[in-house]
Amino acid sequence: MPNNDFFNNSFLKNDPTDLFRDLGKQVFNQFSSQAFPVNLYNENDHYLIEAELAGVKKEDISLTFEQHTLTIKANKYIESHNGQTQLNERSNGELVRRFEFEDIDKSLIKATFENGILSIHLPKQQQEAEDATTISIS
Repeated sequence: MPNNDFFNNSFLKNDPTDLFRDLGKQVFNQFSSQAFPVNLYNENDHYLIEAELAGVKKEDISLTFEQHTLTIKANKYIESHNGQTQLNERSNGELVRRFEFEDIDKSLIKATFENGILSIHLPKQQQEAEDATTISIS
């Protein structure tokens, strides 16, 4: 039987799906948007957003609410090292997420930042009971 080096490669002796799983992660990390993980909760009278911003300073975060859209921007600066990078999964630069809402009382939005978690409390607008109106006919 001839010696076939293809079948003697070490990646075939292990689980070959590991190669593709790692490749998939690298492709995803390379082409995915510069974002950050978020939990969004819909409560009775408000929405709550918890954004994970580890390594970001409070002064490097900005929040805006405009035209029914909440925009969270954070600038993350990672110290560079002189050595050759073997793996780079940490996001660096501007991170942005946007969320659309229809029923927010923007004057009452509050945010806190503690231990790398940004919490944003977005109160829902109170629906006013519609009073009946008598309309005269002329």
